[in-house]
Amino acid sequence: MSIPVVAGAAATAAALLDAAALIEESGAAGLTVTCYTDRVTILVGASAGDARQRAAVVAALAELAGAARCRQADAAGEQPAAWLDAAGQAGGTVIEITTPLAVRAVPGGTLAAGPDGGQAVIAAGQRPPPGWRWVTELDGQPGSEAA
Repeated sequence: MSIPVVAGAAATAAALLDAAALIEESGAAGLTVTCYTDRVTILVGASAGDARQRAAVVAALAELAGAARCRQADAAGEQPAAWLDAAGQAGGTVIEITTPLAVRAVPGGTLAAGPDGGQAVIAAGQRPPPGWRWVTELDGQPGSEAA
């Protein structure tokens, strides 16, 4: 019995092979890979280690994929969120790499950092000012050396 190969399935398989080659080259483990029609996403989850270890995996995968940069992305709302992400290519496939980051909650809201390094508490449901970002587990603890 033969199963016909659909063009979409062949493209997905090729994308998975591209991602697999990238992952093998990196030596990373503890990843979740998801294929979409136009890209592959690699999630560096908690099983890959603490925030610094996960950030190092994102950076290593990003370098192999030729990503221009890794950056922190943020979302505001009732549950502020942050993640580290990068995008590059493996073979002919767009690869997006991400890991979630815990946002630092404090009494009265969520801690945010400005471009000058100053910090402020942002009330629940509010967005930080333009150019600001959430303070995450990658940032040093108050009174310690910054990450």
